[in-house]
Amino acid sequence: MQFRLTYAGELLAASRDNTRAKHKHEIRRKFHPQLRKLWEVTHLRDMVEFTAPFPYGMIAPSSAHPLGNRLKRLQEQFRRNGYSFVPLVTKDLAVACGIEILFLRPGVPGTAMESGDIDNRLKTLFDALRMPDNADEIKAYPTPSADETPFYCLLADDKLISKVSVETDILLEPSTEEAGENDA
Repeated sequence: MQFRLTYAGELLAASRDNTRAKHKHEIRRKFHPQLRKLWEVTHLRDMVEFTAPFPYGMIAPSSAHPLGNRLKRLQEQFRRNGYSFVPLVTKDLAVACGIEILFLRPGVPGTAMESGDIDNRLKTLFDALRMPDNADEIKAYPTPSADETPFYCLLADDKLISKVSVETDILLEPSTEEAGENDA
């Protein structure tokens, strides 16, 4: 399955001293409605559990299968700190998740490594694509808003990313009036 997620705004590098937990969750909140829409417009909303252990002997069950809807099970399985997360990619699916990033940023192409910490900015992005690991990562937003139940995210864990490709280019139009060097 291929699809595109978009984000426009500040993309800050995290560090040991400043994990940027609030920032990561704000980015996660931008991806949530896109992933919710993906579940709504594709067959994902009707996906049911497999009848045999994955990946060997996989059988595609009917929608009336007694194991029920995957969406409901994910909401229960990944209930954390007042949120019910629905990750698209989970360990039990045994699938590879490749990510291609077009990183548009102020400055001329070829200067990405000179004008900021690109690896830690990408780590911020990867963390925003996954469920929070603990309550500290969402303490700025202790309860989900009405449209965040369930809360859709791409990954249960960013360790499920098996391939990454990054291309940088110039951001010709800032995302906001206040856009700065950390805009992406």
